[in-house]
Amino acid sequence: MLHATAQQPAGPLEEVLIVGKRLNRTSKGATNLPMSLADTPQAVSVVDREFIDRFGFDDVNEVLKLTTGVNVEEVETDRSYYTSRGFDIKSMQVDGIGLPFLWNVVGALDTAIYEKIEVIRGANGLLTGTGNPSGTINYVRKRPTNELAVATELWFESWNKRRVEADVSGPLTDSGTWAGRVVAAGQSAESWLDHYENDRTTFYGVIDGQVGRNTTVAFGFTRQDNESTGVLWGALPLLYADGTQTDFEVSATTTMRWTGWETHSETAFAEITHALSPGWELKAVLTRNEYDEPSELFYVYGAPGLDRGTGLGLYGWPGKHLAFSEQLLLDTTLTGGFDLGGRRHDLLIGFNAADADHGYLQHHAPADDPAWGALPPFPGWTGNEIARPAFGEAQLAADWTDENRRLYGVARFDAADALDLIVGFNAIDVESAGFNFDELRNRSEEQVSPYLGFTYGFTDALRVYASYSDIYEPQAELDENLELLGPAVGTSYEVGLKGEFFDRQLLASLSLFRAEQDNYAEYAGFDVDSGLSYYAGVDVESQGYELEVSGRIGERWHLIGGYTQLDLEDSAGAEARTFVPRETFNFGARFEPARLPGLELGGTARWLGGMHLDSPLGRIRQPSYAVLSAYMRYALSDRLDVAVNLDNLTDEKYLTSLYWDQAFYAAPRSGAVSVRLRY
Repeated sequence: MLHATAQQPAGPLEEVLIVGKRLNRTSKGATNLPMSLADTPQAVSVVDREFIDRFGFDDVNEVLKLTTGVNVEEVETDRSYYTSRGFDIKSMQVDGIGLPFLWNVVGALDTAIYEKIEVIRGANGLLTGTGNPSGTINYVRKRPTNELAVATELWFESWNKRRVEADVSGPLTDSGTWAGRVVAAGQSAESWLDHYENDRTTFYGVIDGQVGRNTTVAFGFTRQDNESTGVLWGALPLLYADGTQTDFEVSATTTMRWTGWETHSETAFAEITHALSPGWELKAVLTRNEYDEPSELFYVYGAPGLDRGTGLGLYGWPGKHLAFSEQLLLDTTLTGGFDLGGRRHDLLIGFNAADADHGYLQHHAPADDPAWGALPPFPGWTGNEIARPAFGEAQLAADWTDENRRLYGVARFDAADALDLIVGFNAIDVESAGFNFDELRNRSEEQVSPYLGFTYGFTDALRVYASYSDIYEPQAELDENLELLGPAVGTSYEVGLKGEFFDRQLLASLSLFRAEQDNYAEYAGFDVDSGLSYYAGVDVESQGYELEVSGRIGERWHLIGGYTQLDLEDSAGAEARTFVPRETFNFGARFEPARLPGLELGGTARWLGGMHLDSPLGRIRQPSYAVLSAYMRYALSDRLDVAVNLDNLTDEKYLTSLYWDQAFYAAPRSGAVSVRLRY
């Protein structure tokens, strides 16, 4: 259809517009302007659908572990945080639209619905309304295709994991002006961790089409359900009472079998794009999300700590909760080009309004329940040591609203044949009202931040760039008095070099960065009376460099890889956030041998330098480690593939995180077999 339409300029205009929109409906990088990765004055990593499929990355954590400069902090079985350049990534996007109310992830996000996942590292005030110097994760959803395409895949993995995916896409009308896509995935899995099991289902549907000569619309809906049992709330104790480090079996866990953690999320969106005149476009996206998170949990802590000889010294903390929220987001942008000084320039003006209602119900266990008391010697638990408490009626523990209003703009000036200047601003107004565990959660903050950047091309393939942004990050964390900590403020700088090689199929980059941030929220402890974590505001300086390569060498090699070196210091010059590795390396490759048609081979390598965390009992250490994986895929026909995947080939034993002073061990060696059928 695409070739026939392009060769018939007198044909129906609708076909030209809808095909173009469908091909281009993806995020546009760090500024949302029509710029390539090579022209963007920040470091950007992309993991595409082919890499996701070949390596069997069925959740977002697995993708981000292979992304340059990103660390995945799996603090519990069902909760993760992400860091980049030493700071928590607190900015998320879907299709280039910022999500201001979510930055930790409970329940693994399924990758089945995404075409690719982008990470824009560095300050991101132009993207989501704040200037955190870590970066932004952008999830790019699949969109309908111009031709009918049907694919199904079955996975059979270690620990009795079973997964099925289906993806159906194509035109809905003979003219092709309307098209749709449906994606569904379901899986059930046990675990290397004792007693832990997880079921996950995901559904996504989208329809897009054309209304009149200049307007396109899209409607979509996503639902994901995670249901886990035998979960970790907190994790293993990492130090004995005498200050020496613990070392348990990889399968060890402090959970009870009755525990459970669920997440249920529904998102609906409506999108309208109108061509105002040649080169100008008005776009509005309305998104609504409803989220529920019921849980019955069991937290284990030491007071003063686990005794090495007896295994005693641990105590329980039961909890039953229901977190819920409703969010409504409107994002409107006007983009286009204009002539000035005999050259063509680009402009984007946007307005973003986001409202959210949050609530939290808590069920208390009786004060004399054994779940609050001393626990039997650890390890060796069966998960039946403590019976499920008789939780009481629900009590409203938190109820607050957030309102974000954001006006932003960015212009790209074609200043000279080889020089592009990027100038932008971001004005944000944040309002919150309500309470959180008997403490008021009222705040009102306003800030205007600038963004400056440039790229200069020495040759057609080699560019140097630099960018600057203010840092202004509203923070919802509480201090030791359980009052709002206030915003983090600072500055962020980045300079770098980007080059395109092998007919512009391979992009290589070198990035040098520096960020200074004051009053940054750092975890400081757990308040036993309220059951809340509290934080301290610290001043942190981050600087380092990154090397990255991604793309193709010819038709048979597909590469992604990077190296990061990082320094983090507090205002006194001492090491800060020592749980963040100072050096990381990641590399992935896919190869199709010319002499063996139908065969594809691939592998990944991930290395993290040593890290540590100081706690009241002593220092917890995680030595440097490397994790290797490999796969082999063979096409039995044009429509049928079979594959074998192996993860953690060397059976490396390591902790999933030192973000807190509790952790659990990552998965040992595992394998999977899959079958993929295309129609």
